[in-house]
Amino acid sequence: MVAMLIILIGVLIFSRGLAMELPDWLCQTWPPIRQVIRTDHCGFSSVRLQQLPREEILFPMLDRFASVYPVAKRPPVASQWSMNYLSVLFPAVLAGILARNLEIRVWKGDVELLHDDARPVALKVMERLPSLSPDQMAGYWERVLNDHLDPLFATISAWGGVSTKVLWGNVIAVWDGAFDRLRDALDPETFSMAHQWMETPVVADGRLKLRSLQRIVASPVPDICSSIPLRKHCCLHYLLHTPVVGKPEVLCEACPRLHRQPLAAQESYLRSIYHEHG
Repeated sequence: MVAMLIILIGVLIFSRGLAMELPDWLCQTWPPIRQVIRTDHCGFSSVRLQQLPREEILFPMLDRFASVYPVAKRPPVASQWSMNYLSVLFPAVLAGILARNLEIRVWKGDVELLHDDARPVALKVMERLPSLSPDQMAGYWERVLNDHLDPLFATISAWGGVSTKVLWGNVIAVWDGAFDRLRDALDPETFSMAHQWMETPVVADGRLKLRSLQRIVASPVPDICSSIPLRKHCCLHYLLHTPVVGKPEVLCEACPRLHRQPLAAQESYLRSIYHEHG
């Protein structure tokens, strides 16, 4: 049974005696949430998240994912896979918390990653999710970061030769992107409280403060948006694209490569991508 059933009152994940309702405002604000939490395999391949950091599990998946980018080197491929995975992980765990104060224990063996030939698609969760109280929140995110993502990133880095600083930067990039979508849907108090969950965590054995990897700066195009993110380390996505003579590199708005360009070049490029993506 497909876990996400779109009905008038929202999206329900049915369980024995418990239904997790994802309200309309959440689904409309962040459409991927409709797809990223499932209680059935739905025809996809799967791997338990507890096993995902194992080299014998993840290396073959990354090899298959790399075939989509035959001319690219491993570092940008590894970074892109992590971005794809985080774009499944964070919508799923935030949906559980924001909708019903329920936690998806991604460090446990009963949560699985559903994937389409190594491309992350959704999390398969058990039918009954445990509740999460406010005083457990810091401990929950510590386990997500240190018990799940830290070993996962070590394996991705070993396969791709990409710095874990880039991968941790992807965490903040996806996190800030998520809350940029949620800003108008959450009341200010809830938004501030939830966004703060990533303000204080320190990872990499205490060597790296997550928030230091991306900051918000004044936008070169204030008539479109007043501020934009600026990453400390490039995610390397531009290296997945074959250079085209006479065309600029394919950069994201937060890319430090873009922010180092002359102001006029930044403005021109940002206007082009904002126009392209509406």
